Amino acid sequence: MGRQPITIFTTAMVVLLCTTLNARTTFDPLSIGVGARALGMGKAYIAVAEDGDTIFNNPAGLGEIDSFQFTSMSGSILEDLTYTVLGGIYPTGGKSAVGIGYVSASVAGIAMRDSAGNFLANSDYSNSVFLFSFGRKLSEKFSLGANLKYFSQTGSAYNNGNGTGLNLDVGVLQSGLGWLSLGAVGQNLFSSGKISYKNGEEETFPLTLKVGAKMHILGQQFTAAVFSPTKLNIVLDADVRLQGTKPTTIHAGAEFSPSPLLALRAGVDQSPLPGGIQNNLTSGISLKLAGIGFHYAYHTYTEISANSTHYFSLSFDDRGWPIEGPPEIILGMN
Repeated sequence: MGRQPITIFTTAMVVLLCTTLNARTTFDPLSIGVGARALGMGKAYIAVAEDGDTIFNNPAGLGEIDSFQFTSMSGSILEDLTYTVLGGIYPTGGKSAVGIGYVSASVAGIAMRDSAGNFLANSDYSNSVFLFSFGRKLSEKFSLGANLKYFSQTGSAYNNGNGTGLNLDVGVLQSGLGWLSLGAVGQNLFSSGKISYKNGEEETFPLTLKVGAKMHILGQQFTAAVFSPTKLNIVLDADVRLQGTKPTTIHAGAEFSPSPLLALRAGVDQSPLPGGIQNNLTSGISLKLAGIGFHYAYHTYTEISANSTHYFSLSFDDRGWPIEGPPEIILGMN
């Protein structure tokens, strides 16, 4: 694809997603998906809620974290739309933790033209969200968490479409149910939480319910359905739009770990289209060693094949990556 078609498509994306002068369309950069591990499994992560990525997917998972975690991710769509993710989690004791996250989708050097095609100016557009998170494990099997989100949308050439807003997500995580874990997140619960634009207009954020399940099929822990030296998780999420006309979408994936240092993933990510739903195939791989994790995800887009994107993520856990082994009682050890 040449540079001109790329620029035309990117401009159309900005108009549709990044809040331009005339279109009051709020684009949430979290909707692209955060964390290469989640993206590799079709964005199904609500009931997984592990590692630093839990800030962006289900804040209840912070209650399960007892070490400092850091995560980052980057990707580029059609070479023009830059996607950046940064997040950190710090345990505060008492089975609780706090987190800070940042997600940004930005485009630089968009040529703005009038209806006659005359060049007006180059403009940069950016949509970002800052997250302030807290999660706590209330019992052995139940955790609760919340995200306070601050949205900022800016354009360098024309600022009538600039806007800011606040909203809240609340998540729950039910683990310890044998081989099954369940999770749910209510997104944008503040009905008064609107994005306010510089020209005086306002727009509400869509209220969405996300529910998910994780099935621990194979593994060396007692929670696995079948004891095995390898590990296999099957995950399934659903996004239920409680406002608007977008249909419910499904996200499904699998994660197979032949060793604690390697994980392979595949999934299907549904996304709404005008008049229907598209099914996008995803895949991914992770390598972990001495507290450092390298994660890669590949996400296809059925409607626009040229939009297929590579995502790269780095993570850090100050405990290092413990080598998982069979429970000692099975080996007859003291």
